Formats: sequence, C-alpha cells, structure tokens
Amino acid sequence: MSDTIVSSQLLETPLFQNHQKSGAKLAPFAGFSMPMWFSSQKEEHLAVRNRVGCFDISHMGVYTISGSGALDFLQQLICNDVTKANNKMIYGMMLNQEGMILDDIMVGQFGGQFYLVVNGANKQKISLWMDQHKSDNVLITDMNTLNGFIAIQGPHTAQLLSVLYPNVNWKDIPRFGIESVDLNGTLVTVFRSGYTGEDGFEFLIPNDFVASIWENCCENGVVPCGLAARDTLRIEKGLPLYGQELSEQIHPLMTRYAWAVKWDTPFIGKEALTVLKDNPNQVTVGLVLEDRIIPRSHYKIAEGGEITSGTLSPMLEKPIAMAFVEPDYAMVGSSVTVMIRGKNYLAKVVSLPFC
Repeated sequence: MSDTIVSSQLLETPLFQNHQKSGAKLAPFAGFSMPMWFSSQKEEHLAVRNRVGCFDISHMGVYTISGSGALDFLQQLICNDVTKANNKMIYGMMLNQEGMILDDIMVGQFGGQFYLVVNGANKQKISLWMDQHKSDNVLITDMNTLNGFIAIQGPHTAQLLSVLYPNVNWKDIPRFGIESVDLNGTLVTVFRSGYTGEDGFEFLIPNDFVASIWENCCENGVVPCGLAARDTLRIEKGLPLYGQELSEQIHPLMTRYAWAVKWDTPFIGKEALTVLKDNPNQVTVGLVLEDRIIPRSHYKIAEGGEITSGTLSPMLEKPIAMAFVEPDYAMVGSSVTVMIRGKNYLAKVVSLPFC
C-alpha cells in the first residue's frame, strides 16, 4: 500500500499513548504511527483465529454522508447497489472513468445517514473525489476528527462482549449489521464486520472514551494485535489489500469481487468496464508453494502474472500467496512457476480462502 505522508510528522491515533505504554512495535502506516505487533505476529494471529483479539484501525477513513441527495451521490460513486445497504454494511468499489479501482469501501445506511469506510492510505484521494462529485444537497462529515475506530475479532468475540457489556444483545446483531449501542454510558456505533475472516465488530467511539474501552477489553482476555497480524489474517482468507490486489491499474473483473459490480446501477466507470467485461487479461488466484520459501509482492510468474501478497500461513504452516495469472492457468489444480531471486519454485492454484 502506498502511504503518502504530506509532512514528516506522523499522525497519532487516540490510542497512541496506550500503544507506547504497552511496548508495541510502532511504524509508519497510512501517515500514522501504528502498532505492527505487541507480542509477536504469529501469537496475535492465532489469538484472533482461536479466541479474540483487538486492533486499532483509527487510520481508516470513516465518513457519514447525509442530505436529500446522499443515495444518488453514493450510487454514482460505488459500483454495488447502494439501495441494499439498509441497516447493514455492503462491500463495493469506487472506480475512475477508465473503470479502474480508486478504492474498495464499505457503505451502510443507519439512522437516516450513510456510513462510508475507506482505506487509510486513500483517504485524501477519496475525499477529493467525493468533493468533485457532490452536489449542494449532500453533506459529508469526517468522523475521524472526533472518533477513534477499533476492531474486536475472533470466534469468542460476541461471548466475551456479552460479559463485558451485558446490556447489549451482541449475538442478535446480524452479520454486517449496524447498531448504536451504549457501552457504560458511551454511545458507540457498531458494525458487525472486519478484515480478518472471523466474526467480530468494529466500533466507532468518541475520542475521550476509546482508551477506556480498549483497556477494558485488553484487561479481560482480548489480545491486542498489530497490523502485521491483520495482514496475515486477511491473506489467509483471500481478502484484498489496496495497492496490492487492488489499484488504479486493476479493474474489478480481475479480482474475486466481480459480484460487487451491479450492471443495472449507474456508476462512474461503467462504460469503460463494459468494454473489459468479456476479456479480463489476468485474474486473481490463490497459490500454495511446495517449497518453504515465502513469495513476496511483485515476484514474477513465468507463465505470466505476478504475486500480489504472500506469507507463511500460521494456520497451515505453508507458504501461500495471492497472485494475478493468465486465465488459462486460473483453474484450481493448475501449476505455475514463481521466480524468486533467480530460482524457480512450483506453486499450485488453490481455491480461496486458504483456510
């Protein structure tokens, strides 16, 4: 992901001091000083897969979109059907006029307004894009100014939150649902979604209360996790990262998310995408390498294409990768050759997610 920083001063999330006190390994990401890990990447990864972990995701861009023109405005910008985002979050992409991906987003309508979540590294670009296309009957509010954003993820999430905050019926919030809940007197917006492939919730919390909620969770069995584990978790589940599986050189039909393009809706880039509809030059696949060597982004594939993301899977204990390949090699069971530092390594195409 390209993390362009306008000034040399890194931004800090509302939890920055907590991370410092915890001894987290901090590094620049999307213009922020963000925790990469607290204990170890593998330990945090397994905590989320097997129990429950929490992430500071305050680098992500969160907006509310309101006004009489909000629906038409968002439908123009997003390739999915925004009318389906009633009391729930849906996945979509913003495209440029050439049909290429400006960003992948989550959007949902709740309480008379829309919530829009965008990638942190793309926030400035998407903010400018929205300003270029908005009309006078659309109000865009940057929620990051007054709120932090955290994610609690893992199979035990609802169970643990039911103990910590028993006034909320956590198990009744549907997958991708949106709710406004009271956490010990603090009104919080909750999305039952995340970026790990596990059950969980994302919380938009007023700045003054983020630390107390984070600390309450960590003191009661939730493992604090950094962005390194977030990356390996999403790779195992075949989830894309902007700047790797998605970019302005990639269109939706090359990805696993062609289903998010609703051809009966009006959206910027539709005409260009229609031309590409029947002939994607490359497509996304999952790969497992036979040798124990990690495939990294941009490693070339001899048959055509390249690795977009790769890691040693903590769950499978095997090298895995997502890649673009020629359509002739996209069938599960096919083999391709990954070129790594002057040597060739055999990889098998597998179905996604990996586990």
